[in-house]
Amino acid sequence: MGGIGKQLKWELEDPYVALIFVFSFVLLAVTFYTNLFSINANVMPMGLEMAREQAAAGTAMLFPGLSDKSSAIFAITGVLLASLTIRYDRDTRVAKSVYSLPIRNYEVILAKFITVFTVLFLSAFTAAFLAYIYAYGDSPGMIREGMLGQRYLLIHLMYWLEASLYVSALSSLIALLSPGTFASILGGITIMYIPEILDWDFLPPRILNDGLVKAHAVFWDPGEKLSVFFNTTFYAGLLLPLVVLSLTLVLSEWRDVS
Repeated sequence: MGGIGKQLKWELEDPYVALIFVFSFVLLAVTFYTNLFSINANVMPMGLEMAREQAAAGTAMLFPGLSDKSSAIFAITGVLLASLTIRYDRDTRVAKSVYSLPIRNYEVILAKFITVFTVLFLSAFTAAFLAYIYAYGDSPGMIREGMLGQRYLLIHLMYWLEASLYVSALSSLIALLSPGTFASILGGITIMYIPEILDWDFLPPRILNDGLVKAHAVFWDPGEKLSVFFNTTFYAGLLLPLVVLSLTLVLSEWRDVS
């Protein structure tokens, strides 16, 4: 695990990774806040006539998720990160030095995957959290009751963890199999958009958004809300990405560095 830790530290210190993080954070934060401002102007006045518990739940549910615009930024960020960390090293021959270290190929790929996943999750969740607090921070009681009292904070954490896992795993596999960085970027973006083009609602981000809607429909039982979201998104949001990641690690042992 020490070898993976050192490799992970080296990957996270890459200035290009930091640059992509800033790029993703800024674009997502602006997109999230724009969407929240639109909702606040058109929907939130209705909350004044609702019971406090329902209003708190409604406020919690407004925590940013993946819309059409933010989904595109999120997917492109994951593809760029995976292409940079996994494929670009091979194109520039840096991988020959990295893979000559006394650690297995799958450990190197695992460290790169963790880098992609960590940066993608942090850039998206922090952007969503700050945009949400900036938009509705004047109602701390409502946020506290909805997010903590009804476990929506856990649901939204699971939402972004599963979204990040899905994009990171798929992007990493495509980057590993691609003949070059340019092909990795094009292939990754294409694969990410196929579910939208074909209206597949059983894959992220639609299945994740559907899980949020179903969780919101469960009243007065926070535990059941979490269970409904987990059951709705388990196969596409957790099982599928873990299978793809396992396949990526296995293939990394058979792939040449060059």
